[in-house]
Amino acid sequence: MLPRALRTVRAVDTATMIELLHETSGSVKPQAIELLAAHLAPGGTHYVVPWPRTSWDVAVEGCISAAMVLRMNDGALIKSGLNRSVPMPRFQQLPKTLSRWEEYRTAWRARGIRQDFHVWTRDHRHDHSCKHPHCVVEREGHCPCYTFSEDLRTARDRPAGLERGSAQEAVRGLMANAFIEIRAVSHLAELALADRETDTALRHLEHMRMIANVCHNLPGDFLPKRRRDRERKAIESLRFHLRELDPDDRAAQWVAGHLKSQGFDYVPVLRDRTKWKHVR
Repeated sequence: MLPRALRTVRAVDTATMIELLHETSGSVKPQAIELLAAHLAPGGTHYVVPWPRTSWDVAVEGCISAAMVLRMNDGALIKSGLNRSVPMPRFQQLPKTLSRWEEYRTAWRARGIRQDFHVWTRDHRHDHSCKHPHCVVEREGHCPCYTFSEDLRTARDRPAGLERGSAQEAVRGLMANAFIEIRAVSHLAELALADRETDTALRHLEHMRMIANVCHNLPGDFLPKRRRDRERKAIESLRFHLRELDPDDRAAQWVAGHLKSQGFDYVPVLRDRTKWKHVR
């Protein structure tokens, strides 16, 4: 149990937080700390929250385990990752400016933060306003033609391995809707055959065949292990259905309709590019 004087949440400015990150980085590469520091809000307030030590935290004599709650340049609140060992004298030097109620509220809020810097960077890839050299290189040639505008969510709000607003999420939604619609239409076809309405049954079968043809290549979009290759394949698959097919084709209308129902707003860009913007 920590002494009462050390069980307090400290609020620090960006310069102090960068110093703390460098002092407590341990074996973390300096480039990673510099990248994190470059994306902190210049005038933001960050928090050092004493945290119960877990089995994977390194026990250092004379240090306390603390979680770094960071304010990023887009307004997001994230954790720095693993808890860090802060020397007790260094922790006591930090300004104590929060009231007891503010400390309690900040600590309670920190418990609910599931987003760390790694998860935050996956969404930050789509922010074309960032001109940091690392982000430009990471984005160049690999940024999907999808942008996402939504308030903060955690990685637990979407299926594992899927990036929000990405081509993969759109493909996953298409596949789910396709299976549901095929089952529903097959039931209608059975009812039509039972009533000896052959023409109606054939129309239902043709509708199922159309959906199957559209989704034939979609499962392959999940096979590659490398994330960028998987994302690129998903984009190419959607581009094929939305660009190569006749705009009046029922298959293209089906794809566009279901993507719009998921919140993806279809915007044609030139002739050879397709951009989807998540508007939910």
